[in-house]
Amino acid sequence: MAYVSQVSESNGPFVRFMHMHPQTVELILITEGDGEYFIGDRIYPVRKGDLVIYNSQVVHDEYLESGRPIGTICCGINNISCPGLRENALIPDDIVPVIPLYHHYATVEKMMSSVFTVINQHAVEGPAMAQLLTQVVLKYIEGNVLLRTGNDAIQRHENLLDSIKSYIDRNFYEPIRLDTLATKFNVSPYYVSHEFKRRYGYSPMDYLIKRRLGEAQSLLTTDEGGREKITSIAYRVGFSNLSHFQNYFKNKVGKTPGQYRKD
Repeated sequence: MAYVSQVSESNGPFVRFMHMHPQTVELILITEGDGEYFIGDRIYPVRKGDLVIYNSQVVHDEYLESGRPIGTICCGINNISCPGLRENALIPDDIVPVIPLYHHYATVEKMMSSVFTVINQHAVEGPAMAQLLTQVVLKYIEGNVLLRTGNDAIQRHENLLDSIKSYIDRNFYEPIRLDTLATKFNVSPYYVSHEFKRRYGYSPMDYLIKRRLGEAQSLLTTDEGGREKITSIAYRVGFSNLSHFQNYFKNKVGKTPGQYRKD
């Protein structure tokens, strides 16, 4: 074992910027709060009950929106060798490294807390005892948690993005901003923007505008006789400014709303 540390909300936040460990695997147990971690090439939301696994040589950053405190127990482990994986890798590099523990959380938390306690209270025999306990932790995680590694985390991540998209679809006519989405779904604006675009190909605000314009097109084509004013349609689909609506419509559709209605 290389090291063990513990951070709580009361003595946080602990900010650690972009770094990696050449030969060390880190196990991060989220014991309090929630936040977002940058791992590899993307951001993952984390919360109490999650186990985060950093393979060696993977760049990561404990990113905390607005300095929100988060509690963790961290174990750094060297000389890990798992069948089918590179040296000092506990999971494949291409799967989600954030694992919800669910009913295994209490057991893993107790084990990792014991490692921390042993190291800090037993100066002489502590390292050897901690090494043994760490092996027990690894065996438990490998046997009870990693059998389903990534599947639940992937589903949770996708469900969150689907919920954001569904919210926009249901409320596109309301005032919606990036920060209101972030607040509602308890993630950072950067996460919403970055991951939404990764999933759907549009940023949330681009998707919102296209959703509004699509609804406007429907209203323009179904309004027989052109009885509803374009100003009314603009407001109905969520635009608070007529000129903005007309500019967006012309830019995206290639025609003004009036021309589109006539055609």
